[in-house]
Amino acid sequence: MNCLYLDRKNLEVRLDGQALILYEDSVQKGSVPLHLLERIVMRGNVQLESRVLGALSARNIGLLILSGRTNEVSAILAGRTHNESTRRLGQYRVSLDDDLRAPLAHWLVLVKIRAQKRLLREALAVRADLRHALTVAVQGLDNIMNQLRADSSIPSLPSLRGFEGAAASAYFSGFTQLFAPSLNFTGRKKRPAPDPVNACLSLGYTLLHHDAVHACHIAGLDTMLGFYHDISFGRESLPCDLMEPLRPLIDRWVWQMFRNRDLRAEHFSDDNGRCLLNKSGRKHFYGFYESNSDPARRLLRRYGYALARRYQLIYDDE
Repeated sequence: MNCLYLDRKNLEVRLDGQALILYEDSVQKGSVPLHLLERIVMRGNVQLESRVLGALSARNIGLLILSGRTNEVSAILAGRTHNESTRRLGQYRVSLDDDLRAPLAHWLVLVKIRAQKRLLREALAVRADLRHALTVAVQGLDNIMNQLRADSSIPSLPSLRGFEGAAASAYFSGFTQLFAPSLNFTGRKKRPAPDPVNACLSLGYTLLHHDAVHACHIAGLDTMLGFYHDISFGRESLPCDLMEPLRPLIDRWVWQMFRNRDLRAEHFSDDNGRCLLNKSGRKHFYGFYESNSDPARRLLRRYGYALARRYQLIYDDE
C-alpha cells in the first residue's frame, strides 16, 4: 500500500505506536502500519488526533485534504524538506532568469505534446470511426512539434505558452470525440466541472498535483517557484510544471474508465450545474488511480531529482 484514501463520514484516525487506527462511529474498523504509507488522501469531515499529524510529518508521509463538495484542495501536509538548501538557491537563480528557464520550458512543452500525440495515435487503433477527427488532431500536433524543433534558437516563454495553447486546442478537438455524446464533454472546463468527464479530469489532476508536490518536497525544491509557470500568489508552480507532461496520462485513464464502463451515469450527480462524482464513483476512481499510478510517481520523482541536480550545478558554478 502506498496511499490510504479516507472518504467516509464519521471517520476518526488515531495513532497507536507505529500504526494508524481507523474508527467509524467510534467502532474500530482497521489499522494501517505507517511504514506502508507514502501519502494519505482525505475527503470530507475526517477527525485526526494531533499526534497523527506529527507522525506523518516525521515520516514524510504526504497528506492531501479535499473539500467534501468540490474535491478541490483544502490543505496539504508535506512533511520535512530535504536538508540540502543550496539546490534551492540554484532554483531561485533560475526562477529569476528567463534564459535559464526557457530550455527547461522548451523540453516540457515538447514532452507534453509528444504524450498528447501518443494518446491520439493509440485511440486511432481502436476507434476507426473517428479516423478523420483524430488524424487531423495528430497532424496539428505534428505541425506544432516541427515548428518547435525547426528553430535553432529556443523560443521565449510567451511563445512556448502560445505553442502549448495551440497544441491543447488541436489535442482536445480529437480527445473530446472519444467520449459518448451523452456525456456532454465538449472541452476542458474546470470550475465548476459541468460534465462527468471534466469532473474526473479535475479529480485526476488534483491527485497528480499532490504526487508532484510530494516529489518536489523530497527532492528539496521550493514548490512555489516553477520554470514554466510564473509565480502566482498561492500557486505551487513547480508541481504544476512537473505534472504537465503527465496530464495526457490522466486523460488516458479517464477515457479507459469510461470506455470499460468502470464509470457510468449512476456514478455522478448534478448539483446546480456542477457535476459531482458520488461515493461509489469515487471508490472506482481511487482504486483505478492507485493501481496505475506507481510509474507516474516514479517519473515525477525522477523529474524532481533531475531538477535538483541541475539547480545544484547552477549554484556551484556561480
